[in-house]
Amino acid sequence: MTTPSLHVPLQKPPQALSLTVRRVLGKVQSGEVRVPDFQRPLRWRAADVVKLFDSILKGYPIGSLLFWKRSAPADERLGIGGAHISVPAVADAWYIVDGQQRTTALAAALLDLHHAGDTRWSVRFDPASSSFLSGPPEASQVGRHVPLSALGDIRRLGRWLRDSTLDDALQARVEEAQQRILDYELPVYLMDAESPEPLMGVFDRLNSTGARMRPDEVFQALLGTRSLGRGALNLNELQRACDLDGFGEPPRAEIHKCVLAMSGHDPSRRLEDLPEGSAESLVGAFEAREALARVVEFLQASPDAPLPGAGIPAYGFIPYPVVFVLLSRWFHVFPESMDSAAARRDLSRWVWRGVIGSAHQRAAVSEMRKQARLIQEGQLEGSLSALLESVGEPMRVDWALRPFHTKSAASRVELLALLALGPRDRREPVSWRSLLSNEQRVAREVFASRAWQSLSQETQRRARSAANRVLLDARHTGLVAELRRWSLESDREALASHLIDEVALQALAAHDAPAFLAHRGEKLRVVVNQFLTHRAGLGQPRVQPISAYLEPDDAADSPALDFVHA
Repeated sequence: MTTPSLHVPLQKPPQALSLTVRRVLGKVQSGEVRVPDFQRPLRWRAADVVKLFDSILKGYPIGSLLFWKRSAPADERLGIGGAHISVPAVADAWYIVDGQQRTTALAAALLDLHHAGDTRWSVRFDPASSSFLSGPPEASQVGRHVPLSALGDIRRLGRWLRDSTLDDALQARVEEAQQRILDYELPVYLMDAESPEPLMGVFDRLNSTGARMRPDEVFQALLGTRSLGRGALNLNELQRACDLDGFGEPPRAEIHKCVLAMSGHDPSRRLEDLPEGSAESLVGAFEAREALARVVEFLQASPDAPLPGAGIPAYGFIPYPVVFVLLSRWFHVFPESMDSAAARRDLSRWVWRGVIGSAHQRAAVSEMRKQARLIQEGQLEGSLSALLESVGEPMRVDWALRPFHTKSAASRVELLALLALGPRDRREPVSWRSLLSNEQRVAREVFASRAWQSLSQETQRRARSAANRVLLDARHTGLVAELRRWSLESDREALASHLIDEVALQALAAHDAPAFLAHRGEKLRVVVNQFLTHRAGLGQPRVQPISAYLEPDDAADSPALDFVHA
């Protein structure tokens, strides 16, 4: 990054202090220690946390911490590892500039917090070996291995020791370990600067060596809290702005690409690798949020709606997420196309034709750059035609079932085709929101692996595909047993919504996995072919703007988005 104002000097050098771990914990609990927006996400693994406490117990240096003093607002959900606490506003809070991973590990492991399944911070001390271990203790070690959350407070440790099975010598060793940890002194530097501008230079220098930061981390560090005259481009806030009607938050790395694409830059580049002054040409925060909201609305809209869309309800269902980046540029450059049914229909066809022909693959970086360049300001009709030409129109779809994985493009297409059938259970429609919630499997197996692992290779291949998956939510377990209770007389509509007809139901009743998977696999293949053919508009006439058929003088009098059939 060559922006001249990046390395602004500090008006006064940082104050050198010494802080015990005990005092660090107190400051975190009271909200006096905060994490600024420019910090990278937590990267430490469980092994890193264990090594940190082993170093402290052995008296090894663990490096200094660097903080920036400034006021901080009240926060009902201050994040500490995987937990959240409520803290008040603080006049002189300390924002972490360097040492986020270490500070978080200390607080997350030693405080009595609930981390919602994030087990990195679950560490225990074995006094017999004076070592630290990750995860909960085995049954035989309960009462002998001390959780670090107990070591973080004298009273908590006292209660734990009363219920423990340790002898006096091991209890003494535990108490000694607690004292060494809580009294361990950390060198601290405290910067007192009115403006955040000098911090950007400090942060840049601290992170200019070692493992290179990801492009979105550099962007957030340098511009996420820095005003460009139109509001800070905070990637975290832009992520949250996308979560409309359950759409979910795209990865921050993709939002970073969106901002660059909207701004007319190569979305595959790093901000610091762009020409000098590029930061000043970036899209404004308000414009970015508006464009992203248009993308979400377009993706979620049904292809058969009066103002059609791509029919993709959530980010996790997008077969090739690169289209999200390209659409962000489109709807930033051509916001008026949101009101054009014809333009939206062509955009939807571009999305799906690119899926069929794999033109939107993440690995095809050069193709992403090319398509981004095709979206030219002031040339809506030409840009739309160029995008459609870049993906081509496949003659037909010949779908083949592959191993199912929700992160693969093919499996996401199959999920969307199954969703389009309107899956039901015996009582009511199955909501795609319920399928995505609580980290459950979106599509669940009909036959568990023990039922098909000894069968033929062909049956195993089908069992690993979507032929063996149905969209039923987490209330159902053991789907063969569940589906065998359904009947054609009372549950015909629900069964059909999962591509289960009389033949398939008979195979289920007979526990005949090969017959069920072969029959349903062929039905699914036909459904996906029909789904993609319809979504991509294969063989359908394209709607062209009236201006394309008029002489230049006549075209000037025609509405820009008035379209007719070709």
